[in-house]
Amino acid sequence: MIVSLEAVPRNPESLAAAADTALRFRQIGLINIPDLLRFSLRSWEACALLRDRLNPAVELLPHIRAMDFDPAAPFPHAAYFRSLGIRKVLVIAGDPPAGDPPAGAPPQGKAEPLTASGRRPPPPKTPAFIRKLKAEMPELEIFAAFDPYRTNIRYELDYLAAKEAAGAAGFMSQPFFDLRLLEIYAEYLEGKNVFWGVSPVLSESGRGYWESRNRAIFPRSFRPTLAWNLDFGRQVLRFCESGRFNLYLMPIKIDLAPYLAGLF
Repeated sequence: MIVSLEAVPRNPESLAAAADTALRFRQIGLINIPDLLRFSLRSWEACALLRDRLNPAVELLPHIRAMDFDPAAPFPHAAYFRSLGIRKVLVIAGDPPAGDPPAGAPPQGKAEPLTASGRRPPPPKTPAFIRKLKAEMPELEIFAAFDPYRTNIRYELDYLAAKEAAGAAGFMSQPFFDLRLLEIYAEYLEGKNVFWGVSPVLSESGRGYWESRNRAIFPRSFRPTLAWNLDFGRQVLRFCESGRFNLYLMPIKIDLAPYLAGLF
C-alpha cells in the first residue's frame, strides 16, 4: 500500500514545511502537488523545489490540467519532466479560470499556454489528452482523476474505463466521507490501482464547501471534529491495507503533524 500526501504549492515555504513533515512518517511514499492557478507556483515548478528535500524513495506526482494544453501541439514540459526525473502525473480536466482574456488580449499571470490569439485552446477530452501524453512520454505512469459525485456510479465507472483504455495506469479519487459509498465503488474497481481520497473536515463551513462545490455525501454520523476524522481516516487506511488499495490524504486547513501522528 502507498500513502500519498497532498502538498498545496501556496509558496516555497509551505512546500518545505509539508516536505519536512512528510519525512517524519515512513508510511508516506508519494507527494501529490495540485496545479492551482490562484497560486504563482505551477505543480511542476513545485517539484523542482521539493525534489532535494525528500527521501529519494518518496516520489513526486504533479497534477496536470488537460484544458491548459493545446491538443495539436507537443506537450511543452516533456524535457523539464525528464530532467527532474518525474515518473508519475495525475491528469485532471481542470476548471476554467475566472476571467479568461478576450481574443487578442495578452496572456495574464501564469495560466499558460494560450494560443497565439490570446485565447485558451478548446479543452481536450481527458482520455484524448491521456492518450496523447502517453504517446509522447511512454515512460510516464499516468493517473486519472476519479470523482464519485460527478453524476452517477455507472457514468463514472464508464469514464474511468475510457481513461484506462487511453493509457491511465490508475485512479486518484476526490475525498470520500462515507465508507459505504467507497465500498460500493471498490467492489467495481477491485484489482485496479486506486488511491482513495480522504480529507479531514473540521467545521460545518468546510462540510458546506464539499457539499456545494463537489456535491459530496456525508453520513449522519459525521461530526466536524478531529476525533471523528481520525477515526474515519483509520477505517479507510485499514480498508486500503486489506483490499490492496492506496490512500490519498488531502489535509486542507489542518495542523498536519498532529493529524498524521493520530492517523498512523
